[in-house]
Amino acid sequence: MRKTVLAIALLVVACGDPDTNDDRGYTKAPLERPTVLVQGERASDMDRLGDPILPEAPIFEVEPDTAQAGTTTGTPPAPAPQQGPVPQGATAADVSEGQKIFAAAGNCFTCHGPNAGGTALAPALNDKQWLNVDGSFASIQTVITNGVPTPKQFPAAMPAKGGAPLTEQQVKQVAAYVYSISR
Repeated sequence: MRKTVLAIALLVVACGDPDTNDDRGYTKAPLERPTVLVQGERASDMDRLGDPILPEAPIFEVEPDTAQAGTTTGTPPAPAPQQGPVPQGATAADVSEGQKIFAAAGNCFTCHGPNAGGTALAPALNDKQWLNVDGSFASIQTVITNGVPTPKQFPAAMPAKGGAPLTEQQVKQVAAYVYSISR
């Protein structure tokens, strides 16, 4: 019995180096992406050099005094597109609420870009060029409501309401925002 216990103890001790094993013999695997910064904590020199796995990945630094509470994405806010006229039948408050809905996680900006400048998935909405509608307030509401099942120039269809559970009022607000930035 004593030899068995000694043999097991030797096996546990012999498993790897002590820096990667805990006191129970389990291997401690390093994290793939160990960088976690607490708000206000300064990045180390290694963090500033970038990710060796993704060297082209941008690094965004946020000054502690300008950081917003609850912000965890690490990406800087996109500049807001220049807003133009409020469409007839909407208010400035509708445009403002539409901008918030547009920028909410998982909504319009996912495909159209955070500043509505377009991406590889969907067209820009902050210019005067329209692909599927004439750009009127009513047609923008219609395309948001119905989606774009067969886009003319982009790889994926736009689902009705962008795939979000938008109310009629929210559709109107998003349309007012898009109308405003496209003028």
